[in-house]
Amino acid sequence: MSGTHNKVFKLERDEDVLLVTPLGDAGSFRYHDVHEESNVVLQVLEDQTLKYVVIDLSCEQVLGSIIISVMIKLCRKVGARGGKAAFCNASPDMQEVLATMNLTRLWAHHETSAEAINALRAG
Repeated sequence: MSGTHNKVFKLERDEDVLLVTPLGDAGSFRYHDVHEESNVVLQVLEDQTLKYVVIDLSCEQVLGSIIISVMIKLCRKVGARGGKAAFCNASPDMQEVLATMNLTRLWAHHETSAEAINALRAG
């Protein structure tokens, strides 16, 4: 995997998969950095060869609404062109947040990034 490490989001590419790891909640960063980096990730997804997005939630126990909003935008963007998205490595608390928001009905959660990537590619 090739990777790009920024302040807010770590990006890694595995062929047709973009793995996005939020590196903390928005309160840990300047708003400008969150806004700029979320736009960068959305621009990366302009690459039509990226068919899948996996959001790795391992870096934070619970994420707030700003980062969750970015995650939803990423998942919707790839889905709008026929791709798929999934979450992985969420803490039990974060899994509860995802379920409460009905996000796991739209995008599955997997225990590991490898499981998420395999599930997305398998269809």
